[in-house]
Amino acid sequence: MLASLFPDAAEAGRETFLGFSGWAIAIFYLLAAVAIGVFLWGWYRRIRKYSRGRPTARLSAKRLVRAVGDLASNRTIAKRNRVVGVAHFFVFWGFIVLLIGTTIIAIDEDIVGVLLNKPEWQFWHGTFYIVYSFVLDVFGIGFIVGLITLGMIRRKKPARLDYARVDGVESDRRGYALGDKAFLLILLTIAITGFLLEGFRIAATNYPDFEIVSIGGWFIAWLTTPLGEAGNNTARLITWWIHGAAALAFIAYLPYSKGMHIIDDAADLAFAEQRSAAVLAGVEDPASPGYKSLEDFTWKDLLDLDSCTKCGRCHEVCPARATGSPLSPRDLILDLREHADAKAGINLWYGPGATPRHADAAEVAGVVIAGDTLWACTTCMACMEVCPVGIEHIPTIVQLRRRLVDLGEIEPGLQTAFQSLARGGNSFGKSSKQRARWTKGLDFKLKDARKEPVDYLWFVGDHASFDPRATEVSQAVARLMTEAGVDFGILYDGEKNSGNDVRRAGEEGLFEMLRDQNAEAFETADYQRMFTTDPHSLNTLRGEYPTDEDVLHYTALLDEFVTSGTLEVGGLTGKATYHDPCYLGRYQDEYDAPRRLIAATGLEVVEMGRCRENSFCCGAGGGRIWMDDSGLDERPAENRIREAVALGEDVKFFVVSCPKDMIMYSDAVKTTGNEGSIEVVDIAQLVERAMEVVPVG
Repeated sequence: MLASLFPDAAEAGRETFLGFSGWAIAIFYLLAAVAIGVFLWGWYRRIRKYSRGRPTARLSAKRLVRAVGDLASNRTIAKRNRVVGVAHFFVFWGFIVLLIGTTIIAIDEDIVGVLLNKPEWQFWHGTFYIVYSFVLDVFGIGFIVGLITLGMIRRKKPARLDYARVDGVESDRRGYALGDKAFLLILLTIAITGFLLEGFRIAATNYPDFEIVSIGGWFIAWLTTPLGEAGNNTARLITWWIHGAAALAFIAYLPYSKGMHIIDDAADLAFAEQRSAAVLAGVEDPASPGYKSLEDFTWKDLLDLDSCTKCGRCHEVCPARATGSPLSPRDLILDLREHADAKAGINLWYGPGATPRHADAAEVAGVVIAGDTLWACTTCMACMEVCPVGIEHIPTIVQLRRRLVDLGEIEPGLQTAFQSLARGGNSFGKSSKQRARWTKGLDFKLKDARKEPVDYLWFVGDHASFDPRATEVSQAVARLMTEAGVDFGILYDGEKNSGNDVRRAGEEGLFEMLRDQNAEAFETADYQRMFTTDPHSLNTLRGEYPTDEDVLHYTALLDEFVTSGTLEVGGLTGKATYHDPCYLGRYQDEYDAPRRLIAATGLEVVEMGRCRENSFCCGAGGGRIWMDDSGLDERPAENRIREAVALGEDVKFFVVSCPKDMIMYSDAVKTTGNEGSIEVVDIAQLVERAMEVVPVG
């Protein structure tokens, strides 16, 4: 078929070094050898830096398969930004195809033709060449369009691409912006000169009919016709050297520039553990917990630092940054990268210069990364969920917090909570005998699962047991479970704080004590399954306790009862918006059951702009509920209530499914002056109201 379309198809092909002298060819190969040498040296230094990290087992077939899918589809980049995702898809695949095309030439020309001296084996001609030319031109055009699109987005300077620090520390980051532009410019130069070279060559060789498949080059050849054969040939020779020099410069430049993400990001995605924040690594040396220096970081931690492309997505979604705290996940990663590079003797031209801040610091926690910055984190996991390259911010922050705790550099409110937890197993400073006092508001007695067998053990949690705003919800849950005929009980004074937030605040020893105490209490109880009203407890009970507990969130149980008709609800009217708790949503991937319950009551669910995976944190996680937040520009919970109120006056309910959310948002409604405008209500309370308006039978 191609022969009928192109009479000269059998002759299709081209000389790589058309019109070049032996000296010119030798100079090119010499420059290529230098570029490859510089490239290999740069990557050797980076791999040497990573190899200094502590070992960690991250290689698995499942992760590799997931990474291949992420890379091939660019889905992690398209997440929440379709335009950037599509543009990067064309850049990624354009780069891959053009790289393969260049490799094909090298194999055919240098390996088969020169090293093996088998000209009869060479394949870069005829039909193969025609298909090759068409494919490379199509992907090359997509490559340029994608680069231009990304360049235009950066030209608009979205807030997430503003590299200004959030902690007020003076730092010249103009080099980062210049590095971004240089990387984009060199790629555009390679792509555009490639098409120009193709066009000049086609025009200089009298438009061979098979070259029409080179659609970009053919169009340029048509434009350059007035130059004539000699003019096009001269332009071809000049452009050849510009294109070749740019390509070789790019190869040499990769490990010393933003371009290193091309390799690092693929590796980071392949080794990323999506649940590393939900199931934290333990302390290997109790005598020296946490990360003191770079020698304590794992190789994956160090790879994370170089994988950051400064896209600003984590910076954009971070509740700490949004409400005036000195934490930006992006800034934290960049500060650690600069410190790691300085320690490894790697000084990049576009970075902070030859002497980055704290280059000689022996301590990372509290010095390279300020204590206030580390304590600002709510561990909401928004940064990790949105990161397109698999960086694991939270485990690193927790390791640095562990070091601060070991040094005694703890925020006063957090220190008080730790002391209360160590004494009585709760953060309220109450006697454990008072843990079940909330049950006295019920007209029935709850079973003690330590004394009689139950189907379900209810792990209530601290705030749901002691805070009056949350204990009302606990009473509603107890009534609903009883109405549904559930055989359940609690541990009374045998229950302790689950330790989820204690662990994420860096007190590993206290977490282990609480975990062991709860595990012993579980052993004394006779039950089949466990449920909890606290998403924070849900997370740690499911993944960080030694027992393989089958733990449910109470919304999953209520959803089951409402769906089956065990509980009959409905009759409510109006609109409600639902807040996804970080530890139920991003940590445990439960988004639908709460929404089904709200809809079942008769209310219409109106989503806030930030919902589901993109939900905005209340500000209580990671131990922040025990810390002073008076210095913030705006509390995260206040920010969230303003978002809900902006939905309109007809949205009357702000629905929650976490005791901490009930507490934080009840306060925020008052401090923002929105009492009477919107009501904070737990799903259990909402279901109970809906049952009251449904006729029985």
